[in-house]
Amino acid sequence: MTDTIVNRSARFEGQGRISFAEAPMGHLREGWVRLRVDVCALCGSDKRLLESGSDVVPGHEVVGTIVESRSDEHPEGGRVVVYIPVSCGECKACRANQNNRCYRLEGLMGWQFDGGFADYMDVPRQCVLPVPDDIPADVAVLALDTFGTAAHALRLGALTQPEGIQALLVVGCGPLGLGVVAVALAMGIPEVHAWDPIESRLALAERLGATRAEDLESINRYQVVAEVSGAKPARDLAQNLVEPGGAILALGESNEPYTMPATPRWRRTDCFTVRSFYFPISEVPQNWDLLRSHGALLRDTIMSATALSDLPDTFQRFLDGEYVKPYITSEESS
Repeated sequence: MTDTIVNRSARFEGQGRISFAEAPMGHLREGWVRLRVDVCALCGSDKRLLESGSDVVPGHEVVGTIVESRSDEHPEGGRVVVYIPVSCGECKACRANQNNRCYRLEGLMGWQFDGGFADYMDVPRQCVLPVPDDIPADVAVLALDTFGTAAHALRLGALTQPEGIQALLVVGCGPLGLGVVAVALAMGIPEVHAWDPIESRLALAERLGATRAEDLESINRYQVVAEVSGAKPARDLAQNLVEPGGAILALGESNEPYTMPATPRWRRTDCFTVRSFYFPISEVPQNWDLLRSHGALLRDTIMSATALSDLPDTFQRFLDGEYVKPYITSEESS
């Protein structure tokens, strides 16, 4: 039993302050598993918690090893990723393995439940997904927000296009935008262009195999535009560049409302706007295959390994743009 483990975890106090606490883990709940955190990646959305503070331990892109289990389907020693929606398992969506669409969602790991900026974390059984033996932890973590979210959005976008996606523009080359580039290429989308105002980020997209977008002034340029920054200029650009009959994948998060312009051109543009959240469990096998072909390249292009004890410095370097996609890694697993 692991109820004598003293767990070290990060606490986000608000206004950019991170402290650490140590406390015994206590008794593991029925139907839950206890993980040693092997990898926990930083996400752009964590910056909001860094500023506002959090009542729980943040960190929602997690790969771990089960050290104790009270779930018959998840044995000790198994390597898993943490699926962040804590779904009910009973509603119409959950019964169809569309847990990201749960009608009675309880919350998210790392947001309403303690997450992975810690040595150990407890996870309910519905949020535990086994990792294939041939995929290392620092690639497997990309199966979550970076590959999983990107792949789901592209699949939804493809449903709007009778011949599938033939030409894609990715606006915003942060971690998720670069994930969209990598997934699009892994899916075999013939034409993948990218744009970002930061030259170094755009160069990373080119390194992954995207083509730099040159003409950002003409209207009706792209069949599908993935807007991944959430910034108003980027949203305006996507709405200007999408073809009639095309689709905008609205992936960028922002505190500003998503609006549609009151212009003659936009009123006369017949197109789809697609908003997606995370990915359904039904897509996980396909996502492992995508990772096998392009995951290692994306890891080597954007990821940087650090330690939990260095988290304050890691976040500062993340905020400064020095790190694109940093992650903490356990000494035991490395």
